Amino acid sequence: MLKHLPIFGNEQLLRLFRYLPPYKWYLIGAGLAMVAGGGASSLIALILGKLTDMGFYQKDSVVLYLAPLALVGISILHGGSQYLSSFLLVRVSQGILLEVRTLMFSRMVRWSDELFMKHRCAEIQAKFINEASTALVQAAKVMTTMIRDSIQIICLIGVLIYHNWMLTLVTFVVAPLLALVLRWVNKRIKSLTRQTQNTFGKLIGSIQETYQGERVVKIYDGYAFETQRFRAINEHLKNLLLRAQRVSAAATPLTQLIAMSGVSVVVVFALTQAQMGLLTIGEFTTFLAALLLLMPPIRHLSTLNGSTAAMTAAAESLFRMIDEEPEKDPGTKTLENYRGGVRFENVSFTYPEKEKPAVSNFTLDVKPGEMIALVGSSGSGKSTLINLIPRFWAPTKGEIYFDGVPQSEITLASLREQIALVSQEVVIFDDTIAANIAYGCQDKVSKEDIERAAHAAALTDFIKGLPEGFESPVGANGSQLSGGQRQRISIARAFLKNAPIILLDEATSALDTESERHIQESLDSLLEGRTAFVVAHRLSTIVNADRIVVMKDGEIVEVGTHAELLAKKGLYEHLYSIQFASSKM
Repeated sequence: MLKHLPIFGNEQLLRLFRYLPPYKWYLIGAGLAMVAGGGASSLIALILGKLTDMGFYQKDSVVLYLAPLALVGISILHGGSQYLSSFLLVRVSQGILLEVRTLMFSRMVRWSDELFMKHRCAEIQAKFINEASTALVQAAKVMTTMIRDSIQIICLIGVLIYHNWMLTLVTFVVAPLLALVLRWVNKRIKSLTRQTQNTFGKLIGSIQETYQGERVVKIYDGYAFETQRFRAINEHLKNLLLRAQRVSAAATPLTQLIAMSGVSVVVVFALTQAQMGLLTIGEFTTFLAALLLLMPPIRHLSTLNGSTAAMTAAAESLFRMIDEEPEKDPGTKTLENYRGGVRFENVSFTYPEKEKPAVSNFTLDVKPGEMIALVGSSGSGKSTLINLIPRFWAPTKGEIYFDGVPQSEITLASLREQIALVSQEVVIFDDTIAANIAYGCQDKVSKEDIERAAHAAALTDFIKGLPEGFESPVGANGSQLSGGQRQRISIARAFLKNAPIILLDEATSALDTESERHIQESLDSLLEGRTAFVVAHRLSTIVNADRIVVMKDGEIVEVGTHAELLAKKGLYEHLYSIQFASSKM
C-alpha cells in the first residue's frame, strides 16, 4: 500500500529531502517520538488482552487498579509523542521552506529576459506563496503521519502475526483492493492539483492587474467586467477544490468499507477458532483490538494520499522553476580602463517565436564620448537596440565591440559595470529616496554623492520640501511620488553610477517642461566625455546629439547631425516637422 504514496519513487519530491541533513537532530528527536507513538498502539492491544485474561480467568482484583492507570499512561505517551513529533517536523519544514524560497528567488533574479517574458508575474507569485507552502508545510504533516502511522501499522501487524498468523493472512486479503483505491485517488488528486495551481496563478494575476490598473477600470467603467472576470476564475478554482475534496473524501469511506469487510471475515473466522478452543478471550481481545487500532492509521494514510499528491505536484512545479537555465554568461574577459568606444557590426536580433527581425544589419562605429540619438516611429527597433548593448538580449547575428573587445567575450558583470540605464518604465523600490538613488551601491557612496546626483536630476527643491528629506519613504513602486519625480529619481540613480556608457530610453518622457530643462542642462555636463545612447520622444531634446540615427523596421535609414538631417529632407525631417507642427498647435 505504501508504494502507491507519491513520496516513493518521485525524483522531484525526493529532492526536498536533500535539505534535511542540517536538521538531523530535529529529525532524530521526531523519529524517536514517532516510534514511541507508533509503539503505544500495540501496547494498548497487548494490555487489553492481558488484562482481559487476568480479569476473566485469574479474577485478580489488582487488575481493576492497573487497567485504568496503564491505559491513561499509554494515552499520555501516545499524545505527547504526537505533539513532539509534529512540532519538530514543522520546525524542519519551515527551515526548508526558507531555504527553498531563497533559492527560488536567487535563481529568478538571474533569469534572462526571455524567461521573464515566458513566465507571467502572477504565476511566479503563486509559486512563492502557494506552491512553496503546499510543498513544504504539508511535508511535515505527510512525514509525521506516514512515519508514525507506518510504525504503528508495523507494530500492530507484528502483534497480529504473533498472536494468530492464520487470522492475519485472512486480513491481508483486502490489501490489493486498498492499493487500487489509493492509486486511483493519487492519480486524480495530482491532476486536479496541477489545474488548481494554474488557476491560482490566474487569480493572483487578475487581482494584480486590477489593482495596478484601477484608474483605467474607473475611467472606462470596468467594474462589472473585472468583477465578473474575477468571479469566473474564482468559480473555476472553487470547482477544482471541490472536485479534489470529493476524491479525497471518497477515499476514507472506501478504505473503511474495504477494511471493515475484512474485519467482518476475520471476526467470523476468529469466533470459529474460539469455539474450537484454539483462541482465548484475551487473545481474541488482543487480536480484535490490534485490528481495530489498525483502522485509524490506514485511514490516515488513505487521506494522506491526496496531500502527498498535492505536495508532489507543487514540488515538481517549484523545481521546474529552480531548474530554469540562468542568464548565459559565456564571457571570460573584463574591461580594463574602458574608454567608451562601441562598434556594431551587422547586428541583427529577432525575438523568440517571431519571424521578422526587430533589428537588422545594424552597423555603426561610436567613438568614446559621443552622444548617439536613436529616433524613429514606434516599432522601429530603438529600444531593442538599447537592450542589446548591456546584453539583456544577445544578438542573433553580428557582434558588438567595446573598445575592440567582442561583447560575447566580456563577462556580464564587467560589461554592465560600464553602463547606466534610465528606461521609460521607471522602477522605484519601496524604500527611501536616498536608498533608491544609491540602489546597488549604498555602501560605496557618501551622502554628499547622493545629494550631488539628486541635484543633477533636479530633485533638490522637491526633497528639501519633505519632512524627512532624503530619508523619506516613497511607497510601493513610488506610489507617493508623481510620475516626474519617479523618473528623476531613476535618472539620479544613473548619474550616481558615473558609468562610461549612459543609456537613456525615453528618460525624460514623464517630465514637465521645466524639469526637462534642468535635466537637459545636467545631461550636457554629465555626458561630457561619456558615451551616450539616447532614445527620445521629444526630438527637441536631441538636437545637440553628435549623431542622430534614424531607424525604420529595425534598419538604419539616415545618420547625421540635426542640421544635416533636416537638410536631407528625409524621414527625420518628416518626423521633426510633424512634431514641431503639433507643438505649435
